[in-house]
Amino acid sequence: MNMQKHQLRFFDITMMVISLVIGMGIFRAPATVAQRAGSEQIYYAAWIVGGVIALCGAIGYAEIGKRMPVSGAYYSIFAKAYSPTLSFAINIIILVSNAASIAGVAIIGAEYVMPYAMGLPSTIIASIFIIVLYGLNLLGLRTSATVQNILMVIKLLMLGAIISALGVLPPTETMTGIQSHSGGIWESFGLALIAVSFTYGGYQQTINFGGEVRNNDTMLPRAIILGVMIIIGIYLLANLAYVQVIGFTELAQSKFIAAIMMERLFGSTAALIVSMIIMISVFGYVNISMLSNPRVISAMGRDGVLPKLFAQSDETKGVSVSALTVFTAISLISVYAGESFERILNYTIFIDSIGLAVGMATLYRLKGEPLSIMTHVVALIFILACVFTGLNIFMFDTNAGIYGSLLFFMVLGIGFIISKKFINKYDS
Repeated sequence: MNMQKHQLRFFDITMMVISLVIGMGIFRAPATVAQRAGSEQIYYAAWIVGGVIALCGAIGYAEIGKRMPVSGAYYSIFAKAYSPTLSFAINIIILVSNAASIAGVAIIGAEYVMPYAMGLPSTIIASIFIIVLYGLNLLGLRTSATVQNILMVIKLLMLGAIISALGVLPPTETMTGIQSHSGGIWESFGLALIAVSFTYGGYQQTINFGGEVRNNDTMLPRAIILGVMIIIGIYLLANLAYVQVIGFTELAQSKFIAAIMMERLFGSTAALIVSMIIMISVFGYVNISMLSNPRVISAMGRDGVLPKLFAQSDETKGVSVSALTVFTAISLISVYAGESFERILNYTIFIDSIGLAVGMATLYRLKGEPLSIMTHVVALIFILACVFTGLNIFMFDTNAGIYGSLLFFMVLGIGFIISKKFINKYDS
């Protein structure tokens, strides 16, 4: 979107926050949240707390954007705030996390089309999605902003239809046979919150708003708060509809929850249409990720912290073949390393918890006006939430915690070697 600086209005910011956050997770993750929560009370508590954490993250990252306005990924902010070694490590693990998110979203789409895919497993279907989009990006064929906007409207219409079920369909009797985790209420809540976090992701992109807003000291936080509050309301209403129509017990055992809802509202044909819409939306998400993330790899190549090979791009097609290939390969590896949406979820959120917490801490590294009390509070809540999530994943899925930690320290070591060989342009 081409806008003059300081031209984003209150309505623009509010709508952009909503579009950044509402993605594919709300059509799949509620099943995982229900399974892990074990009770409706914990289920709804996780969705509310997850929204508060997202609100804190959005406000904090917008404040970072005010202190160092940037466009696109926040590679330059890490490079400015930290040493070249730590900056390199954080950016690489964020790229890995984004690639894992692609894998998770691709598996969501694969699960929805599996009934029509002649017995192909979800990993193969997800891989086909990713490879097809890789080929299209190599050809320079990208989804336009118009198509992305249409997909967003379709997702909102689907959510509107799901929410409408509250007043159309009778409640389903809910059995109370879901067993909580052995660790009790606290563990069940923590595990449910992991899955909720996936659906609220995207708020960190408010970092790009800081330099493009009028009167951003007052208007920006208000617009972000309104946007996140609308998202929380939409998510709560959608989840109320899921529980009422599908039933909490069945919800915890289902994967195609959006298709089930639409089938009960409009008949069996609607389930097929929803599956196709989910698949198209997956293509849109993967395409945008393949457009943005390789640009970070290219930027690191231009700065000399990665081989210059990654800085080379086809000017006519606007793509770096080497950067795109590496990012696609990481995405495909994530599909098979994770195998299922739930496992990929744990890896992704664990790595995210490291990157997002360190990202929020740049508030105390970048120069600018003294931080307000509200900013201190939201930053503290957010960082503690990231620590809690990371520790919870470590206890629940030790492999995800160990491998994620090993990845971070391995990349940190590589970053140390590279920072000794190259002079980073920000290290001055």
